[in-house]
Order: sequence, then structure tokens, then C-alpha cells
Amino acid sequence: MAVIDPAKCTGCGQCAENCAVRAIFRTPDGVCQCNQPVCFACGQCAAICPTGAASMPELEPPIPYRRETFDLDPETLLNAMRFRRSIRRFTGEKLTRRQLELLLDAGRCAPTSSNSQSVGFVVLDEEFEAMRPKIWESFARFAEAKGRKLLLRRYQSYLEHPDQPDTLFYGGNQMIAVTSQQPVDGGLALANMELLVHAMGLGALYCGFATRAIENDPELRAYFGVTETRHLDSCLIVGHTDLRFHRTAPRNPPRVEWR
Repeated sequence: MAVIDPAKCTGCGQCAENCAVRAIFRTPDGVCQCNQPVCFACGQCAAICPTGAASMPELEPPIPYRRETFDLDPETLLNAMRFRRSIRRFTGEKLTRRQLELLLDAGRCAPTSSNSQSVGFVVLDEEFEAMRPKIWESFARFAEAKGRKLLLRRYQSYLEHPDQPDTLFYGGNQMIAVTSQQPVDGGLALANMELLVHAMGLGALYCGFATRAIENDPELRAYFGVTETRHLDSCLIVGHTDLRFHRTAPRNPPRVEWR
């Protein structure tokens, strides 16, 4: 919960004006205080306070704003979004633990419904090779139930060449499964992570078939922490790639109604 140091507070009121749940108020002395039972620990007050009077003692200290390391040119950011691509050819070289931690940091920084911060991450790394055939088997059952013969051919090709890059993981050997109580929260986290992947010069793929395979199998759902109240939003395969793109890919114009 938020704590406001009266010795540092100037009474400017920016924290109170920016508080979504009106947990912060001015005292008769002209300084601000937080009604902690109402506070939902979003941290906005700690971010906006010009003197650092507001803080969240139980959480990590905030990073002070510095223009040279925080601000992005809008056109550069938009071009990065335009240039990102889904990768279906990984080299097999793994990301380091530090690189994975940076991606998780990007995911947890995404906005969440009512500041729930309920997004969960399962990083499939050391156990990837053990789980790969289980995910493939569930994928095959899903494809058979749907009568998808082309998908079953993918599975057959995997069985014939299990040591070669397949058409589910494409040579990748690390995957981040994202779960949440509100699917939009997980989607926002995934978008953050994928954009950072490309900023790091790496590759990523939203693997919808792996997601379906996990959802289709009770053992896999339990392994990845999927319950009646916690959804599997998507699986992100990450890794190094030797693909090099030379321009953006053409896209359809946006479907917009100006009203």
C-alpha cells in the first residue's frame, strides 16, 4: 500500500488528483495521506510525486525518469512495430537466463485489469524436450478430433524426424506460456514481451497450436497452471534466428469507422 512521508510532502496534490480510487486526501495540515484500506497499490502516486514523498515500501523502488533513457521517438517505435515478424526458423541457440528475465520484466510491466497484476508465466526451458512430445501428442488428438488431415501430416512428419526442426516449434527450444484471470491482461503482457524480443535482435512466435494442445489435455493444463479461473492466453516461442528481413511486410489498411 502507498505511504506518504509528511516531511517530504509539499501538498501539491498531484498524487490525490491522479489516484483512481480516491484513496489519497489532503489533511488539515496541507499534506497528503493515503487511506490504505482503499488503496489498491497501483503505484501511480509514487510515480507522479515530484519530491518522492509517496512510496510503496513493500515493492521495488521506482526508477527515476531520465529523458535520454526513457523517451522514444514515436516514428522509430512505430517502425519497430511495423518491422516485427513472426519467426518460424530458430537456430536452436537458447536465450540466457538474463534475457528471459528481461522478457518477463516486460510482461509484468503491462497494464492489468483493476491493477490485479495476476499475469503468470511458465518458462519452459530445461524441461522443454521432455514436454515437446506430450504437446505434440495432444496436438495430434486435437487435429484428429477436428478432422484436420493436414495437421495430422505435421504430426506424422514429426514422428518420422523427431530430431529435426518441426512445424510446431520450428527449431525453438524455449517457450513462455502466459496465463491470467482476464485474457486481455495476458495479451497485453505478450505484446510487450514480443516487442522486446525483436528489440533484442531475437525471434518470437505466438504458437496458437501449442496453446490449443495444452488446453486440450488435462495433464498439460495442470502442468501449466491452467484452472477454471486462470486462462492460458498464449504460448510464445522465443529464440535466436538467422532470418534477416530487409523491409516491412505489406498490411491491409485498418478497419476504421470514424463517428
